[in-house]
Amino acid sequence: MSSSETDQRKFFRIKDNVQISIETLAYGKKLSDLKADQTSFLLGSAISALDLEAQMLLNRIKRNTADIASYFEIINKKIDLISTHIIETSPQSSNQLVTEIDLSASGIAIKTNNSFSEQDLVMIKLLLLPEMKGIICTGRVIRIKQEDSTKTLCIDFVEISEADREIIIKHTISKQLEEARFKHQLNE
Repeated sequence: MSSSETDQRKFFRIKDNVQISIETLAYGKKLSDLKADQTSFLLGSAISALDLEAQMLLNRIKRNTADIASYFEIINKKIDLISTHIIETSPQSSNQLVTEIDLSASGIAIKTNNSFSEQDLVMIKLLLLPEMKGIICTGRVIRIKQEDSTKTLCIDFVEISEADREIIIKHTISKQLEEARFKHQLNE
């Protein structure tokens, strides 16, 4: 069993609608180079990573002074609204179409008409909806499935920060809970 098959079993996979662009990675490019001029696109993810860091502290504040904790939560909501507006109006996200993909913390599968080859190293620019959290990472095309006139690219993440992987995990769990609630409501 390959390590990518093992990874695929470690993480949940969901169908999701996202904004995404995938390009062949230029030789010698590093993840830090790709992220350098994408600050507004990555704003939601950066704020989310800070929220994860602050969560323990906020829980401690809640136990001691609930009013102050409530105030901080309101401030967080304001910051989230501002960052969402910045991301929605940034040119990097406004020109992308919403596309359905299979998403997990180890990679993606996406239908495309674009030309890629197995083992291509690619740059993935992914905007999770509706949270507006941008992720930029690299991946490797591990398989291409031909289906009529389209191809499905199966891509394993190669270079992705742990904070971005955590954002994807949180997003997939949230989507699964949302789907379970929806199915439960249909059955009532």
